[in-house]
Parts: sequence; structure tokens; C-alpha cells
Amino acid sequence: MPRRDGFTLIEMLVALVVGSIVLLGAEHVLAALTDEAQVIAARALHADREANGEGVLRALVGRLEIGTAGSIPFSGDSGAVRFSSWCEVPASWLERCAVTLAFDSIDRQPVLVARLDHAAPIVLVRGFSRGAFRYLESAAAGGQWFEQWGTGITAPLGIGALLDRGARTDTLLLRVGPRG
Repeated sequence: MPRRDGFTLIEMLVALVVGSIVLLGAEHVLAALTDEAQVIAARALHADREANGEGVLRALVGRLEIGTAGSIPFSGDSGAVRFSSWCEVPASWLERCAVTLAFDSIDRQPVLVARLDHAAPIVLVRGFSRGAFRYLESAAAGGQWFEQWGTGITAPLGIGALLDRGARTDTLLLRVGPRG
């Protein structure tokens, strides 16, 4: 019997079918990995945004200034807080600025924003259904909180931002800087 070199047509078709199945499987695995990478990137972006917003919020409240020439009186209710603080500027130093923290809505989604002087609002916190501020007057015996803080020569010890997130309410506690 003569010796055969090469492949038959059937062997070639079987090899092509097996190779196609492997390539299709690899394509599905790569698509799933790409989708998962996009989900992870979106979650990381959300976490970074939340951490940055909370950091800005804590810095503004922590550098609150009251009772000095040029500062505005501290005042607040359940929807907004107004005070003077020291804000970072692009030249990497601090300048006095008027700050308003308020619960607002962007694209029909509630957000906590900061308005510095007359600049555009900065979104600090997202992902809640309703928010309200509370003001800590005394920390004795578990704390005495108020829903409103009138203009005066003092600021509260702290500000609480109550954020309704579905079945739970998170409280973001913000320590007020030196009190005037």
C-alpha cells in the first residue's frame, strides 16, 4: 500500500471545527472579562468619587471660621448650612471663602453639594434618596442635636448629614473645627 502524506478533507474539516469552537469559547471568556473589568472600573470610580467628596466635606467643615472679621455667621437648617471656611485654591494655599452645603437634585437624583463663593456646585455625596442636616450642640449624655442653627457667634460641635439609603439611614458625622 502506498504511503500517504498530508491530511484528508475530513481531517481538515474536523480540525477547523475544533479550532472554531476554541476561538468562540475564548471570545466569550474575553467578553466576560471585559464586562467584569468595566464593572470593577465603575465601582472604583464611584468609590473614589465618594471618598474625594467626603474628604472635601470634612476639610471644609474642619476649617470652619467664625467670629473673626470678614467671616459670615454660621447658620443652618435641615436642608442647607452656610459658614465661612478656608478653601484650597489652585495655587496650593488657603483662602477664606463662603461655603453653602445643601441637599440638591441633579438629573432627578438627590445629591449633597458644596457651593464655594460664587463657583459652580461641587457634588460631594450621591447615592441616597433623602438627606437632612442636624447640629450637635452638646455631646453630654449622648448628645443634644438640633434641626436648625440660627446665626450667632458660635458654631455647633458637629454637623450630622443624615442620608436615607433604602432601608437604612447613614449618618455622616462632621467635626467642626475650632469654635469661635
